[in-house]
Amino acid sequence: MAANLSVRLILRLFERRGFGGNPWGRDFFYARAWLKSNPMDHVPILRVLLVFLLCGVSLTAMPQQATDSDADGLSDAFEGALLHKFQPQFEISKEDCAGEPAQFIPGAARPIVLAEDGTLYGQAFPRKAAPDGQHQIELHFYHLWRVDCGRMGHPLDAEHVSALLRGSGSDASQWKALYWYAAAHEDTVCDASQITRASTLEAETHGPTVWISGGKHGSFLEEELCQRGCGGDRCADTKPLVSAVVVNLGEYTSAMNGAAWSHSAEWSLTAKMRRSDFPAKRTSLVEREPETNIVWANPEKRPAQAAILGGNAAIDGAMVGGGSTADALAVSESDTNTALVLAGTRSSNALETTTQKTGNALTKSYRGVRHALGTAAKRTGGALGVKNDGEKD
Repeated sequence: MAANLSVRLILRLFERRGFGGNPWGRDFFYARAWLKSNPMDHVPILRVLLVFLLCGVSLTAMPQQATDSDADGLSDAFEGALLHKFQPQFEISKEDCAGEPAQFIPGAARPIVLAEDGTLYGQAFPRKAAPDGQHQIELHFYHLWRVDCGRMGHPLDAEHVSALLRGSGSDASQWKALYWYAAAHEDTVCDASQITRASTLEAETHGPTVWISGGKHGSFLEEELCQRGCGGDRCADTKPLVSAVVVNLGEYTSAMNGAAWSHSAEWSLTAKMRRSDFPAKRTSLVEREPETNIVWANPEKRPAQAAILGGNAAIDGAMVGGGSTADALAVSESDTNTALVLAGTRSSNALETTTQKTGNALTKSYRGVRHALGTAAKRTGGALGVKNDGEKD
């Protein structure tokens, strides 16, 4: 009687723990039938069942290890939460010749467009801990296009925005952004990428608004900056990009979600995934500037861009020449790192230069033009016998 009671008790415990539904559930079913028909020969089987029961209890009590598909030390769920929290709001051209950012066929070895539906791709990877012990994570948000259809266009276009985060633990709410970086034509002479403090954009706990130039797809932290590279970018007549989710690309060594195409040599996406956008040299540029300033990430390229911008003004003619000439003058001051000053609050968005030298250059240019026009007017008036206001008879 006691033996039968023990058998029934263990079998009932197995049933309550759901063992009948696991891969060896059929064996358990046959074992139960055999034990009931052979109650006196149950001892060896009873011992085996008891061992399985104890193992099942201990395995159930153990916490499940979070999935880390790209083996970078950050769980997939945590990466997804960060990408969702800090997803930027992109403003794209209503008339972009490439439509919207593209989704690419999962599992393909090369990038093949599945749909131009506004899909965004993301990446999250850990950085070295800060001196105070807090950890850092870098996020990249990629908007990938079927074609660059602006000046000197080409098939496939990979641009992105990134953030450097600081925090601790695996709760996304405990992480804040330190810096934001917007890539615009990286690794070219027209590289107009920018970087600034997250507090400057009021984007420490969420993503900022980012403007994407029509056709060229450069990323800009302020709309006014869009025309200040080599002159080929325009951010007029934009609309908010509606993107439901950010697809995690994983690491360049361990692609996720079928993103094998990200390694293709047909574009520069792999290079962007392999490097940080926040080296110490670049963040130090920001720290030397007031908190209102957005900074050029590669200020050494500004003189060459001034020459190109001036050439574009001559090519485009009088329609854009005036504005481009003024921009070229500002660009030519190669010793300024500042791209834009956000005066007061972000809503004012006052466009101004931040070095006395650049300001003096613009003032001298204006005075020179005014003086030349004034002299010409006086001469013309004198020839016609007309006196200017304020002149005595």
